[in-house]
Amino acid sequence: MSQETPQHANERAANRFLEQVDGSGFWESIDLRFCAVRNGRRWVNLITRGFLDHRTRRSIPRLSRVDRRDVRAWQVVRPVADLPAVVRGVAGDMVKLRPRSVRYVDESGQPTVNLRYSFSELAVSHQIAEYDAWSCHSLVGFGSSIFNAVRQGGHDPFELDSMIRSGPNAYDGLPDLVRRFCARPGGLKVQGSTTVVELIAPLAARFDRESVASTSEGVTVALRAASEVFVAKAELAWTLGTPGEPFRHGSTKLVEHEWEQKGDVLHSQLHVPIRKSDDTATLFLIIGDRCADCVSVPLTGSNLRMRAHDVFDPSGHEFVEKLRDETWRNAKEFETAVGLLLFFLGFQVDPLSAQKGMGDAVDHLAHDPGSSMILAVECTVGPPDASGKLGKLIARSEDVRRQLPDNEVVAVLATNRPRAGLSEVEVEKAARDDVVLLAREDLHDLWIAAQAGETGGQVVRRLRNQLVEGRLRRAQRPAV
Repeated sequence: MSQETPQHANERAANRFLEQVDGSGFWESIDLRFCAVRNGRRWVNLITRGFLDHRTRRSIPRLSRVDRRDVRAWQVVRPVADLPAVVRGVAGDMVKLRPRSVRYVDESGQPTVNLRYSFSELAVSHQIAEYDAWSCHSLVGFGSSIFNAVRQGGHDPFELDSMIRSGPNAYDGLPDLVRRFCARPGGLKVQGSTTVVELIAPLAARFDRESVASTSEGVTVALRAASEVFVAKAELAWTLGTPGEPFRHGSTKLVEHEWEQKGDVLHSQLHVPIRKSDDTATLFLIIGDRCADCVSVPLTGSNLRMRAHDVFDPSGHEFVEKLRDETWRNAKEFETAVGLLLFFLGFQVDPLSAQKGMGDAVDHLAHDPGSSMILAVECTVGPPDASGKLGKLIARSEDVRRQLPDNEVVAVLATNRPRAGLSEVEVEKAARDDVVLLAREDLHDLWIAAQAGETGGQVVRRLRNQLVEGRLRRAQRPAV
């Protein structure tokens, strides 16, 4: 059997994307952001990022273009009817949209991006598209290195950032331009990054996880949506029950409930009744034939350790305050809260930081009774690598490994700072050295998991998956 050519693979991915998106009625416009470098008389793609939008063309905010002699960034907003032509152009060799065309082939005429269709779901840990606002249909392609694309155009790659800074509507180099103009959270760097195409069609409804709560009578779930067009075709479905007994299922159409406009987003709250014996509730937000979001809701009394703690700290109020502390001042209280969280999850915790004379130790050692895994945990309310914390954690974890060669020792650094507030350098350094980095959002997810009765074994799988995904991303990163 003959091997599929890159061109045919791109066409197949493009067709799949169009089949999923065309005719759905959700979107009216395409908001396209381009960043390209000059190669002779042509403009060659560095990043193309497009968002299908439920708003009309006139309602979409316009960005000021970045116009330099050899590198440019600009926005084009077109009706959704033009989507097939845009997708075919990306899968072929060129997108022709005023004020200029963008090429997606190299000097030999071969495609520079390998396209792949995917449905990126909020509830899963790994998504192909770099996009976390809503679940989405995505057409994503990675091509040759940006370093080589710039060099093939006859330019010095080390001067690209300076070009972008030098002129009207400036941004602080390529990473800043891609992050803020192209709305790609991770940005792109001249070295170590590839050219990118990302076309995103969001199913713009999701759970507001921070506002999900349960009582002995039911689950209150908060929802948000970008527009009534998504609400009209959405439903909330649920699965309730107790392990070992038949589970119960139900659903309700979201359009039948009240929604309130707050800014640009619609909000609603729904109540799902439960029985006293229920200890599991899983909620699904379904739009058409896709699950746009999924959440497991902790039910009152599902975690014995937390129930005992709540006798003295009702609803874990004091614990949560320490875990979520946004002042970034109370380091000791945050360390205590992280250790308590691991205890709630079923780990046997040795709080070394609470013992005098243990200044050279990690903050906690946490052992999972159901496996050979030991977590060496360091906590910080500052940047992850402040005062060399990452390096110290790596060295201390290695000491434990040498003394316990039959155990799996995983280094964990917990910070109460949000993931968006962490520097790319620190995140990459942690991943490179197999350190599991838990930001505020990750700690919140673990707290929700603890309330739902998740065990240490399940957390062990979470951490292993995070390490594996980090290794895969490093293996796929092109060498410069």
